Amino acid sequence: MLGIFLIILNSPGFSQHDLEKKYDVNQYILDLAVSNSSTAISGNVIINASVAAATLDTFVVDLIDTLLPGYTYMVVDSVFIDGVLTGFQHHDHLVFIPLASPLSQDQLFSAQIFYHGKGTANYSTNYNGIGKKTYMGIIHTYTHSEPDWSKVWWPCKQILNDKADSVTFYITTDSSNITGSNGILSSTEILPGGKVKYKWETKYPIDFYLISFVVGPLDKYITYAQLPNTQDTLLLQNILFANSIYYPAHLKAIDKTKQLVYLFSELFGMYPFKDEKYGYSVIGTPLGAMEHQTMCTIGYQAMDTTSAHYYSYYFWYVAHELAHQWFGDYVTCSEWNYLWLNEGFASYMEYVALQHLESQAKADYWIQNAHNKVVSLPGGSVYVPDSLASDENKLFDYRLQYKKGASILHTLRYEINNDSLFFAVLRDYLSAYAYSVASAEDFKQIAETTTGIDFTDFFDQWYYGQGYPVFHIYWDQGNDTLTIESEQLTSSQETTLFKTHFDLKINSVAGDTVIRLFQETNIETYKIFFPETVISVEFDPEFWLIQANEIVVSTAGNAGDPFSFRLMPNPASDYIIVMVDQKAILQKSMISVYDIRGQFLFQQKILQNKTNLDISMLDKGVYLVQLQNHKNRAVLKFVKE
Repeated sequence: MLGIFLIILNSPGFSQHDLEKKYDVNQYILDLAVSNSSTAISGNVIINASVAAATLDTFVVDLIDTLLPGYTYMVVDSVFIDGVLTGFQHHDHLVFIPLASPLSQDQLFSAQIFYHGKGTANYSTNYNGIGKKTYMGIIHTYTHSEPDWSKVWWPCKQILNDKADSVTFYITTDSSNITGSNGILSSTEILPGGKVKYKWETKYPIDFYLISFVVGPLDKYITYAQLPNTQDTLLLQNILFANSIYYPAHLKAIDKTKQLVYLFSELFGMYPFKDEKYGYSVIGTPLGAMEHQTMCTIGYQAMDTTSAHYYSYYFWYVAHELAHQWFGDYVTCSEWNYLWLNEGFASYMEYVALQHLESQAKADYWIQNAHNKVVSLPGGSVYVPDSLASDENKLFDYRLQYKKGASILHTLRYEINNDSLFFAVLRDYLSAYAYSVASAEDFKQIAETTTGIDFTDFFDQWYYGQGYPVFHIYWDQGNDTLTIESEQLTSSQETTLFKTHFDLKINSVAGDTVIRLFQETNIETYKIFFPETVISVEFDPEFWLIQANEIVVSTAGNAGDPFSFRLMPNPASDYIIVMVDQKAILQKSMISVYDIRGQFLFQQKILQNKTNLDISMLDKGVYLVQLQNHKNRAVLKFVKE
């Protein structure tokens, strides 16, 4: 049998998931012995399933064999199919179980796997698995499994679109420990030898990577959150360090969570696991958090809403992880390529929380910070192609998935231009894919159906595309006509235009006016009736767009024809030739070089029609060359190879 499996695994186009797709998981029952002082684990997992293919002759689950010898490993002791002891093979981080007789489509069956090992989180799993920490002298263990590291500590099917309908998790540990996990703690059984068995149950569908535990001699804190439009309350069940100096801050964060539960339930629809609970398991790491379904695991400094500075990072964790209960847990991305639907959405709800519970100024600070993070590099797409989906550094790129992901959702809100309709899109999306999975295209379809707007260009440029727009706005006023010219460059060669609305704040002697324009080519000219005398123009005053921009006054309309220039070669490596006409020389023009964010790099006088510009000292990337005199200005982009 082993030889046959190896042939299958090495065949062209084969994926381990091909075998796992032949069945659907109905229920997981985990019955594990767990210590607070060791990453060793033992017990059994029952997988109740049904056959999805025409026939099933081999049952396959994910479970590591050996990652680091003696340090992170799992050993399968025995396997039972429908109560009958069955042979198996364990290799390539998979357990292969040939069935005595093939099962037919829709047939129910049960697999029980007994195993033991050490599920130690380490560098080879990007520190996923079972972690062990000591905080304030308290030793405790906890799990973190995203994206595909549940197999480090328990046998399961790691395919996102097959959520288990329910999970029962028995945790046996020392009687001095308490535990936290998904769903409701339905029973506690005292066992001989100073042991206790906790039974956690969730009746809601759940994806494999969201199943978790925390074990240790910790403290409980229980309270309740009011839900909107009902007399019902939500259980908030928490595991904390009562003697920590951060404990008062944790209690305040729980009170803030009550407000967030109410707010998010109003905006997105009722908290999706209201018949069970929400809560926090605080662990001995300072920062970081993970959105385990119904019970977030969070660092002791991260659970903080008390900072005196409104731009403090810590408040956002609490809003972010709660938002994941809707965006990530209730509706999960169907493939890791679409992680934006989890992380980008939860990140944007940090902004929404600040906007509703703090102030617009604090929300503005947040979105500006996000934009600054995005434009710190010129390229990068939120969409993760198949070729990068297994690279966790790319998959969880903070700049792209979190900050750019949130920022493009903010821009989508701007394009819809109706908050009631925007939040209706979110509610419709959640309702359509409730307790299931979705792709970015699924969300796009919902957005188009709800609003009646075609978002093809929007997704092509902001989500699938790379980089961001760079705006140069020239304005001039003659009598009662305001002329606006918008020249749009882009930070990346892959996306050469962002078709988008943009706002201009016109400051005049009569007051301030915001106008909204739409750009669909790289250079657009707008004629606007504006009888009041304009003092200045401000681009994107409410921070809707990811962009780099510069506002200039153009007097070209009164001083003669604007001048132009050319760059060659482009792309270039060591030098680039700037070619100008005689007028530019006579007008004592200067050539200036900027990076794509508008930061000045160096300047050179123009003394002849052809000027060599040394660019050998520049890093590879996209740059701007500006030709300017006291009357006119023109800008071109070049690429340094």
